[in-house]
Amino acid sequence: MVVLQSDPDAPQLFVSASDMTAHPHDIHVATVNVRFDGMRHDPIPIPKHGAVNPKKPGFWGEKSDLARKNPYREQPWAVRRSRLVDALLSTGELDIIGFQEVYVSQLKDLAVLLGARFAHVGVGRDDGKEAGEYSPIFYDKQRFERVKWKTMWLSSWPEKPGSVGWDASQTRIATFLSLKDKFGGHLVHAVCTHYDDQGLVARAKSSLLIRTAIREWVEAVELETNVVGKKPKAPVLLFGDFNSPPDEDGYKNITSFGPLKAPSFTFLDAYTHLAARRPGYDAQSRPYGPHKTWTGFTAPGLTDTQRIDLVMAAADEDAKKGTDVARGGWVFTQYACLDNWVEEGDADGWQGRWSDHRAVKATLALRSEKCSEGYDDEPAPVPHVELR
Repeated sequence: MVVLQSDPDAPQLFVSASDMTAHPHDIHVATVNVRFDGMRHDPIPIPKHGAVNPKKPGFWGEKSDLARKNPYREQPWAVRRSRLVDALLSTGELDIIGFQEVYVSQLKDLAVLLGARFAHVGVGRDDGKEAGEYSPIFYDKQRFERVKWKTMWLSSWPEKPGSVGWDASQTRIATFLSLKDKFGGHLVHAVCTHYDDQGLVARAKSSLLIRTAIREWVEAVELETNVVGKKPKAPVLLFGDFNSPPDEDGYKNITSFGPLKAPSFTFLDAYTHLAARRPGYDAQSRPYGPHKTWTGFTAPGLTDTQRIDLVMAAADEDAKKGTDVARGGWVFTQYACLDNWVEEGDADGWQGRWSDHRAVKATLALRSEKCSEGYDDEPAPVPHVELR
């Protein structure tokens, strides 16, 4: 069974990019693991305005006075959801957002909170319908029209809903989506995934599977839409919770320039491949925000936190290790890790973590547009090291 959707009636006419504002091609993408809703079988409706605040004992995770006094505790999804979405919306432009650990009730909440501007795709991983966690992709439907999408299971049976791969503890998926920019006419390919948190082999194998599967998907979609050979080539974005720190094979396999038996992409990590400020190139100085993306629901210093939530782009086919250039001449121009911790109390006096993961946001831009503003046509590559 292949969970595949397409829009055969999608309009083919392109709209001039001159209708857009400055930097019309910039793509702003974010990803965050929302933490599943432990009360999903008894969901709390979203209020007409404001957020739900815990006002009495009895919330899941708040069964004692001691628990309620711990600001780092896991609080109910009904309390966290609006803060999480507000954190994303506060960052400015958002074109594509990937979420993980989303049950169907949470999916509906996210759709309401993000508003009518965003459409989404995705299925529950357990049955390919609504059961189990989603790894959905939301996209700005005012800018993009959907071309095609599908779900793939990270296993030896990638078309089988509910399948579990290798030494994984649970079913894992990747959501594929191809979009057409209504103003520029070019395609954008996006993939959101959530690797297993227990299986080392599963994470390593998932990366190899994804590298080849995305290449096959992109080539098929571009052949169907008659854009093969047209320039610039469409960017290919991959983002999600990889549960793989940079010293693991799950990360190494997805970012390796080593060829596989089948045609594949390799991916550039926005964190390590940020086109940062240097002589002749005015830009963001360094990746902004905390280095690590997973915090747990604990106080700082009590958990072995890691950088496992990533935004990446497929490398240019002619790329050499150390370049900033992604497929089609795109570069990462912005990177931010958004903290999940509200320390001093928000407008409602709420204090806490809105997830056990921080959100990651990155911006991808065409190098030619940057060059038109006076940047070096070929800025010297900088060494890419894992920043600490």
